[in-house]
Amino acid sequence: MRRLLIVALALFVSTTAGAQTLTQRPVSQGAVTPADMTERLEKAALRTKEQAPKGAARGSSVDFCWPSSVEEYRAIGKYVLVLVSVVTQDAAELPLRRVYVTVNGEQTELVRLSSQRRDVRKASTTYPILGPFREDAFYVAPAGLMMSDGFLQADFAIRRNNFNLYKLPGAPPDFVKADNNPMPARDATPNMPALKALLRREYQGFELPASLR
Repeated sequence: MRRLLIVALALFVSTTAGAQTLTQRPVSQGAVTPADMTERLEKAALRTKEQAPKGAARGSSVDFCWPSSVEEYRAIGKYVLVLVSVVTQDAAELPLRRVYVTVNGEQTELVRLSSQRRDVRKASTTYPILGPFREDAFYVAPAGLMMSDGFLQADFAIRRNNFNLYKLPGAPPDFVKADNNPMPARDATPNMPALKALLRREYQGFELPASLR
């Protein structure tokens, strides 16, 4: 499965509290686990510590995957599965209020499948540098939007809006690129068994969304 990961760090640099760095990593293969996301957040925290020893207000790691075949692409209604892991210094910022794609100033909110809180290990670098409060959440995003020039963004429950998670466009497989209309139909919803199979295959160890049980 083609997958792309990006880490977003909201760094405190001098007096610029809103400064943010996006670090993109190569396309990866194989199923992702909660431990994988923990490791990615830890690496992000180590990089943050080098630039801002006192830490940041929050950080994130995003992983999303495209369908593996034309049949799966059609079955899930031309959507992309997105995993957003965020950590923050303030528990009141969670859960995320919304995640959305912004293209040409227009915002399209993503449908959230699930949200799960997870402990951050006290002995980790993540705990003091990016925060002790973590949320893992799954969303579905229209393929057409994930191929557009824009941003995947999040609003936290309080304080922080327009937090950049990912700089679009993504890198879809060829059969998605070949689709002249990669936007889901207005009333289209993913086939739940197909979406469940995709999530179980690509993301192991995560709580299955209630809508897919």
